[in-house]
Amino acid sequence: MRRMRRDERADMGIGAMVIFIAMVLVATVAASVLISTANDLKEQAIRTGTDATASVSTGFELIYITGDVSDNEVTELHLFMRLASGSQDIDVTRVVLSISISSEGGSIGADLVCDATNTVIVDDRVEFVISGMSASPGSSVNILVIPPAGYSTRIALSIPSVLTPGTMILR
Repeated sequence: MRRMRRDERADMGIGAMVIFIAMVLVATVAASVLISTANDLKEQAIRTGTDATASVSTGFELIYITGDVSDNEVTELHLFMRLASGSQDIDVTRVVLSISISSEGGSIGADLVCDATNTVIVDDRVEFVISGMSASPGSSVNILVIPPAGYSTRIALSIPSVLTPGTMILR
């Protein structure tokens, strides 16, 4: 029968300790990778949640519409709008107005990108000015207000059959 000497037992203990330290280091690296991945996923989830909230809660509400009448036609529309309840701020210089005018003679459409020349902000409301148009009595005007993020607002408007010169409230 062979007996172990004291120095062999010490070699086995040192080897076990080296293996144990290696396992602790591997576990530390794995834990670091997991924590880093969890932080990345958390940041992505926050961004996704913010974007989703903006897309369903950001938009405009129509207050009223006026029209400038000249030669028995509406030549300019003024849309008075405010942010919808719970809406985030909207950069009005990036809003697009898609307009179509239908009458017995046919239909025309145009897209208007808002800027400082056709947008007026007063307190908690914004006025979009649509000029260079011609809508005769009985025409249908459809406007789609498209913010850079969020939901679009559809506005359907019928031009009255009797127009008086000056500014009229149309809706």
